[in-house]
Amino acid sequence: MNRVLVVLVCAVVGVTAGTLYLFSAYGPQLAHRLHYSGTDISLIGFTGSMGVALSGIPAGVVVDRSIPWAQFLGGLLISLGYFGLKAQFDSQFSSVGLSSTLTCLIGVGSTLINSAMIKCSAAVFPDNRGTATSFPVATYGLSAFAYSVTGHWFFGPDTSRFLGYIASSALVICICGLPVIYYADKQQEVQQRGEDTLELEPYVSGASVVHASKSNMTKAQVLRSSRFWIVFSLLGILAGLGQLYIYSCGLIVKSLYHSSDENEINHAQSFQVSLLSICNCASRLMCGACGDFIANRLQQQRSWIVFVPAFVLLSVQVVCYLVSDYNVLWVSSMLDGVGYGFVWSSIPQLLLEYFGLEAFSFSWGFVNLSPILPGFLFTRLFGSYYDSNSTWDDIAKSKVCVKGNSCYNTTYRITFVFSSIALVLAVWINVRPYVQRRYSQVAQHS
Repeated sequence: MNRVLVVLVCAVVGVTAGTLYLFSAYGPQLAHRLHYSGTDISLIGFTGSMGVALSGIPAGVVVDRSIPWAQFLGGLLISLGYFGLKAQFDSQFSSVGLSSTLTCLIGVGSTLINSAMIKCSAAVFPDNRGTATSFPVATYGLSAFAYSVTGHWFFGPDTSRFLGYIASSALVICICGLPVIYYADKQQEVQQRGEDTLELEPYVSGASVVHASKSNMTKAQVLRSSRFWIVFSLLGILAGLGQLYIYSCGLIVKSLYHSSDENEINHAQSFQVSLLSICNCASRLMCGACGDFIANRLQQQRSWIVFVPAFVLLSVQVVCYLVSDYNVLWVSSMLDGVGYGFVWSSIPQLLLEYFGLEAFSFSWGFVNLSPILPGFLFTRLFGSYYDSNSTWDDIAKSKVCVKGNSCYNTTYRITFVFSSIALVLAVWINVRPYVQRRYSQVAQHS
């Protein structure tokens, strides 16, 4: 089967895995109809990320056994989650626990599909894994734009029909892509049986700073590696920072966009979500190509690429703290999309380079746990500060905040500290090989 076709199908199916990024497009409407507070809606958004994180290792096990089965199961869970939210919205059944459970299901389904499509793409293009995996990773980020634009075009402000549209299309796309993915998976199994092992191409620095990739490390070796825990910490902080803006963008828009017209607010929210999604997608594609260029052409370590998200997401914290005019908010959305996209596209490349394809599902699933604590902390902080600055509106029948960026900007003073820590880790993971080499040379001459 044509390898390009397989990657393209992986990319299309990957669109269904990124619907969590749509939360800011319908979250405020869900909160208004079900009378949720800012803390409630932040918690509901966070449980989607928690579903992604907690399902990482189990999803890796399912993907290792059957990529097509993981794809179908993921589509089914996403569909169930959105149909559940639609039913809750239509019946006005207010339950934070139920809403959280449904978004968690969506997160689990997203992980299954994302992991399956990344592994399938990496397997069919073993020599250009960075570029190949960047396509499903990129469409994961483009999902919010695709759904936001089509949903706004066909359904306007009708949140109920929009949720139903996401639920139906996710399952249909996954089922339609199954034949190609199934055939590609079977071909890969035949190829693996004819080889002793599938080895990841080593990337060796011209300065001998980076040793050959430790292909196909065992799970125990991965967990004992200090480099793994640096990657784990980097992803946790940076992904948590990116998710903070993604899940809070809708409330930020309501704070800065002074209008009583719900249609105008919905349009403003959709614009920010679309911009973030486009930048997310573009940066994921760019990161894959940059990673291959650094490793294959420059013969340097791929980890240099993590400087981009570390610096960009630090900038997001500064911009969000300072911006008090909605007309400038696009800068935050654009930067967060770029930084968040680079995070999720660079980490799989590093895991493949450091630990090999055989350990990828495990290492990828394990590092997906890392954003849980930072994500919870950041979204909880945002929700609590937003609620503390909100007052009850008898007309809207809910709490609203009319203080502009003062509703939440204390959060970004705290997250700036965490983003600075992430930048230090990015420096260390790149400088460390040089330091180790220097100490080794000194030891040899002493």
